[in-house]
Amino acid sequence: MDIVLIGGTIESLLAANHYCKDHDVSIIEQEAELGLPSVHPGRILDIDLFKSYFSEEQLGFLALHANDDGWGCRWEWVLKHLAANVARQGVQFFTRTRVLSSNQQNGKILLELNSSERSTPMEIMADRVVLFSDPLTGGPGGRTHHFHPFQPEIFHPLPTITWFGGTVLSSDVDASTSAELVIKRADGMTELWWKNSPSWKPSRGFIEQCTSLLPEDLHHLSFDSVVSRVCDFMEEPFKIGN
Repeated sequence: MDIVLIGGTIESLLAANHYCKDHDVSIIEQEAELGLPSVHPGRILDIDLFKSYFSEEQLGFLALHANDDGWGCRWEWVLKHLAANVARQGVQFFTRTRVLSSNQQNGKILLELNSSERSTPMEIMADRVVLFSDPLTGGPGGRTHHFHPFQPEIFHPLPTITWFGGTVLSSDVDASTSAELVIKRADGMTELWWKNSPSWKPSRGFIEQCTSLLPEDLHHLSFDSVVSRVCDFMEEPFKIGN
């Protein structure tokens, strides 16, 4: 089958990793880079599961750091290495690209695409189209995908709440530091995550900070949970416009 995944998220990269073994896979992303913005805890629980997706060389670069309840690393590096791996397996990427229309034609799905790097739209045919990104989130210039008249299959994320994430020097973290999630990394930095807003501030301020809509349950704030949700989705019967 020809499978098109909309959105360069970690979920779509994991799905592409599985699909590309037996199918031709393309990923369409509105941004110039996959995985933007990268606002997710860099947390791994099952190290063996994580290792199954990466080479020894990549694991060395990712520099996993042992924590009390798992391992920590930079989340954006995980996405970049996943993207490189699926590209090596033949997955085609269309960045800075959005869907202008989608139609059913002779049992297939015809997507009309527009890109800032092309002067005229292009068309691709697919047997299956899955939307992974938020359809209401616009790309550059606030533009969004337009799926009309055919609506793609949708990967539904978990319900979310607002989380605040801040990165500090690990040396600034002490017993007075309170956060729902603390992830130490090998680069000498520690990620601190709070629901809604931080209840503690470092003396030298946050080196990085962000707010993000993420699942409320800490169990779901991990690489393992993302893999589990993608695998569950792939076992479901194919649905159109769900």
